Amino acid sequence: MKRVKAFVLLLGMTTMGSVHATEYFRERTIIGAGVYFSGSKSILFVSIDGDKSGMSPCATTRRFAIDDSMPNFDEMVSIAMTAYATGEKSVDLAASKTCNHWGNAQDLLGIKIGSMVW
Repeated sequence: MKRVKAFVLLLGMTTMGSVHATEYFRERTIIGAGVYFSGSKSILFVSIDGDKSGMSPCATTRRFAIDDSMPNFDEMVSIAMTAYATGEKSVDLAASKTCNHWGNAQDLLGIKIGSMVW
């Protein structure tokens, strides 16, 4: 059931396009990932290699974040940590232009590893 939810969420992200101003960071390697507990929520932080000039101005730390209020949080942690631990070089991230999950990190919407279209 969790996989079905993740697939539906991922499918929904592909149709967001211009409505939510999704930005994609393609063919990256995760160079850092961690989970931090703050107050009443857990937050996943992800840092990638490569050009970060396209990131939202609010992301002053040049990293991404998602908190556990999001329905795909557990899956995102799993995929991010797997990609980091294996040194996967084909990681794509989808992010909004906002920094709501953590004030200085761009909001992460989705992550995928390997050769697959969104």
